[in-house]
Amino acid sequence: MLRLLLAALVVSTAAAQTRENTPAPPPPVPTRTEILRGANGPYRANNDLLYYHLDVRVDPVAKTIAGKNTVRFRMVKDGTRIQLDLTEDLQIEKVLLGTQALKVTRDSGAVFLDFPQTLRSGQTYAIEVFYSGAPQAKGRFGGMSFEVDPAGRPWIFTADEDDGCNIWWPC
Repeated sequence: MLRLLLAALVVSTAAAQTRENTPAPPPPVPTRTEILRGANGPYRANNDLLYYHLDVRVDPVAKTIAGKNTVRFRMVKDGTRIQLDLTEDLQIEKVLLGTQALKVTRDSGAVFLDFPQTLRSGQTYAIEVFYSGAPQAKGRFGGMSFEVDPAGRPWIFTADEDDGCNIWWPC
């Protein structure tokens, strides 16, 4: 019995030493989406968000949403472009600065808005982002879930613990 315990101790000690001498695997390389959405790049850093106003219609039968988000921001640096985020599951119909439509470019969940004139540092602007689509449920802590309560009434909730609110509104 003592030999068996000693053998187990030797094997356990050798395994622990092997783990200590094994280099840690390299960190995963961030994806393009993670870089665009996670970094404070130049088109995020050039403005300071002040306010969101959501005006959204929810259709529990079709499991869709449609509406607009009015985004008010102050430029902290002159520029002609800003970045918002919105999952690729949702479409952008148009973005307006007053009555003027803006050019919209999408890349991996990032939304780039190009303005026809330079937005000046210190000035406040408001844009309206019109969007729609079928937001995805991503389990307990993600997405927009369309459920039914015990009485059969629609029960709709959002959670963006891991992914952020861009999974159901432009931000």
